[in-house]
Amino acid sequence: MSRFKEYRQNQVMLMPPSFEEKIAHDHLARYISQVVDELDTTEIERRYSEIGCPAYHPKMLLKLLVYGYSMGIRSSRRIQRASQEDVVFMWLAGRQEPDFRTISDFRKDRLVDIKQIFRQVLELCYELGMVRCGKISIDGTKIEASSSRYKMTYRKKLEKSKANYEKKIDEIFEEAERVDAEEDRLYGDKDGYSLDRKYTSDEIKKALKKLSRDRERLKGHINKVQNKIELVDRKLQLMGDERNSYGNTDPDATLMLMKDGSLGVGYNVQLATENQVIVGYGVFQRPNDNHLFKPMVEEVATNLGKLPEVAVADKGYCSQSNYEYAEDRGITAAIPPQTYDLDIAARHKGTYKYSRNLEYERLKVKMLDFLETEAGKNLLDMRKHDVEPTFGNLKHNMSFRKLLLRKLPKVNVETGLICIAHNIKKIRKSLLSRQEMDIGLCQI
Repeated sequence: MSRFKEYRQNQVMLMPPSFEEKIAHDHLARYISQVVDELDTTEIERRYSEIGCPAYHPKMLLKLLVYGYSMGIRSSRRIQRASQEDVVFMWLAGRQEPDFRTISDFRKDRLVDIKQIFRQVLELCYELGMVRCGKISIDGTKIEASSSRYKMTYRKKLEKSKANYEKKIDEIFEEAERVDAEEDRLYGDKDGYSLDRKYTSDEIKKALKKLSRDRERLKGHINKVQNKIELVDRKLQLMGDERNSYGNTDPDATLMLMKDGSLGVGYNVQLATENQVIVGYGVFQRPNDNHLFKPMVEEVATNLGKLPEVAVADKGYCSQSNYEYAEDRGITAAIPPQTYDLDIAARHKGTYKYSRNLEYERLKVKMLDFLETEAGKNLLDMRKHDVEPTFGNLKHNMSFRKLLLRKLPKVNVETGLICIAHNIKKIRKSLLSRQEMDIGLCQI
């Protein structure tokens, strides 16, 4: 009797097994497939033409992208390869094999309104009771752009170049005035044919011809320098008023201080979460967080139809305008001041000093009073278990550390796909835990 099972690599099967049998009943791909099947993709389908060869179904391509992002596979070439080799991808694709260009074009051209898809998935989370727009946590992280950090354009350099070009134009105008003065010296007050000068006719003609050439040369120089100034102005306009740099490869990206302390070209990706479900996201070009509290709260209100009851954020979001915004909207905010630890210690010692900005001091003291209560401390602690683990899942488990696409609209699509994939993973986890709870109750 042989010690090994019979092994025949090229065994032919009369009834080959289906991929359906190979996918576990609780596999993430099944949940992604079911959720995408329920989505309304009418707007995406409307962008396809009825002329020519039939296209791959957008829901199939969306399933491949969402599952790929959930597994940390974002490259269109890798997804193409997986749809030919990986059983799960092959099942999601229905044995179809779209090439990488089809996948890439679908992602960048068809998913321009990715937030509409994201909101449908979020609505499902709401219906399942996973979110209710109660207590949200807001935080941001810097995600590296698909651009070299060594190929940058800086505002100071542009402004310096523009000043040099303007100085050069002034010099050209001065030279033009010298040419005009020389012509006046030759002509005097005469008409050019009755000169009271000690010059021969040939000398005057030769001098005038040279002056004419000089004038044309100066005119050409002015046009070249003005074109350079217009180019600088276009670059400054592209940079906007809120940025001081942009990447040459991705002009929408900005030089930022990354999480590891190094300088890199990237975007400021903001998330608002509730129970680790992403209820709002945004991609911004400015590195500072303190002006992003209001946009993120408004984003949540747009997605869920109402303002949150409580909003928690870290010190980076501390500002008088954010405190006033939360107070005016009736939102309980938990945002520590920049000097929170020092302020708390000073208050306990009785050495706390008030600033001259009375309105900010009123709001700040009110915030400090709240954060010293049990409810305030619980909210600060809640943030550590809500939005921070969400970023950990995106970065560590889903490899969302560097972007593949360039320019803000496409970066928004990529961020939307990663958020959709995360929320479907949370849906799966929630449903499985409920099933286990139901089984446990039945056994009692």
